[in-house]
Amino acid sequence: MSRSRVPIILALAFFLIGAASALQSAPAYAADSADWVPAVPLQVTPVPTPAPYDTITVGSAVTTIVPAGADGPGGEELTLTVTSTTPLTSLTVQLSDPTTENTAAPAMSQLAADATTGVSTWSSGIITMPLGTYDVTVSAADEGGATVTGASAGTFAFQETPTVTMTVNQVLSYSNQHPVLSGTITTLVPGAASPEPYADAQVVLADSVLNSVTLTTNASGGFSYPFADPQPGEAFTVQVLPTDTVAAASSATDTFTVYPDQVAIAASLSAKAVTYGGKVTVSGTVSYAPGGTSVPFPGETVRIYNRAGATAPVATAVTGSGGRFTAVLPRQSGTVHWVLQAGGPYLGTASVTLPMKVSLPTLISGFQATLNPYWQVSFHGCLALPAGVPGDVPSLSGLTIQYAPSPSGPWHKLGAVPSQQSAACGHGGRTFSGKLPTPLNYGYYRAWYAGGTDVTGTGYLASASVKAFAWKYEDRITSFSVSPRTVAERGKLTVTGVLQFYSGKWRNYASQQILIILRPQGSKGWFWITKVNTNSSGKFTATFADPVTATWSAEYQGNSAHLATVAAMVKVTVR
Repeated sequence: MSRSRVPIILALAFFLIGAASALQSAPAYAADSADWVPAVPLQVTPVPTPAPYDTITVGSAVTTIVPAGADGPGGEELTLTVTSTTPLTSLTVQLSDPTTENTAAPAMSQLAADATTGVSTWSSGIITMPLGTYDVTVSAADEGGATVTGASAGTFAFQETPTVTMTVNQVLSYSNQHPVLSGTITTLVPGAASPEPYADAQVVLADSVLNSVTLTTNASGGFSYPFADPQPGEAFTVQVLPTDTVAAASSATDTFTVYPDQVAIAASLSAKAVTYGGKVTVSGTVSYAPGGTSVPFPGETVRIYNRAGATAPVATAVTGSGGRFTAVLPRQSGTVHWVLQAGGPYLGTASVTLPMKVSLPTLISGFQATLNPYWQVSFHGCLALPAGVPGDVPSLSGLTIQYAPSPSGPWHKLGAVPSQQSAACGHGGRTFSGKLPTPLNYGYYRAWYAGGTDVTGTGYLASASVKAFAWKYEDRITSFSVSPRTVAERGKLTVTGVLQFYSGKWRNYASQQILIILRPQGSKGWFWITKVNTNSSGKFTATFADPVTATWSAEYQGNSAHLATVAAMVKVTVR
């Protein structure tokens, strides 16, 4: 069985360089045969180069104002440029106002031409026509056969030209807080010899703070605007907005600046130290220096603060015709540094600081004192502020206990109140308590606060408590004896004595317990060895074995009405 031969074109390559070069055929391979079959050459027909493309391009029209002069009336001139491949053979310009439907076709003359670039310049000469804004269209043809019809060349504005003048004192000061902007606007019609007022027309004050304000000119083209609250750095300009018949215009931009007048203040207090609630006034003068010369400043508000850095004043005062002021200061709960300030917008700021010490009254309530049998006064009470006085007692420092033999004194210091942790009491107060030895068995006691000053400088006034009376009978052990003074070890020892109390005179005290006490040789402590009661005559006696060489005495420990007492000390030696 024979195989059919199917030629397959494997590759085809060609190159076209300048004119057509020879086409080389690639061998074809038959899939069913090992034989190679030559391909047929591909014929390519050369493509002719196209002729250059002829174009006309119209540039934007340019309007030039020509003022009237001795050689004739003025007007406006339209100029435009055209770029063409070949020189133009015709050029027609059409002006049309879509609002008024006015039209014109000014004659155009060629001013210049550049054969290299194909650019030509054309001018209309002076044009005089009704005011308006005209669309400019151009139709043209050139030698190469290219044409354009109704090509847009922008607009031709045959309009009045405004001129804006503006006057204002832009330097803000105390004497120029509300400057008035004024000025005039005129317009010049194309071809006119002189401008005319832009009368009864609306213009815009463009302002960086106010945004925009509409102003209306008067019959003379004048305008004005009073600034109510001008700000430093505020920029503004007066603008004429464009219409079909009037061109846009603007004045130069002005900016407000501030030249503050310098201010001075002098003041004093009626009292530099005051007890809380006392009336204090502040008075002084304020002056300022317009133009560098200091003069009294009437009608100025003086702001009064109760500390440096405060944002809200606690009082104010207004200066009179001579620049003087006075004000009653509000009550303060502590020492204060008054700060007085004057000045503000368009002025410098002056201030003065006046320190004033405030002292708060104190009171001692609930004071009580009792005398125990061991010649010690126990006491307690409350150191506080009176109701209605703001604040707190800072500490118990300066608080002492005093004693006196009579209610009228003289008073002596018994001791300081311990500064242990205290609880709150009364109005902003602290409790106190303690125990102190006293030299009196019959006396009067009181708590005395000497006053003080806290870390902020606030003072606290001295105060005294009510008097507390405390007493007990004074007691004594008399006729005390110990015998013998020398004994054998475990030998017998006898102690005797008499207990008495004083009530107008010394009286025997019956039925009271007595401790027989000793301090062994070399010891620092006392010990009791036996107890004995006094008889109806106040006498006591005790006999016992002496255990050791020691110093002997007798002790009465007192009771709710009597003070404790100790007998004389007697040394006994044990052999």
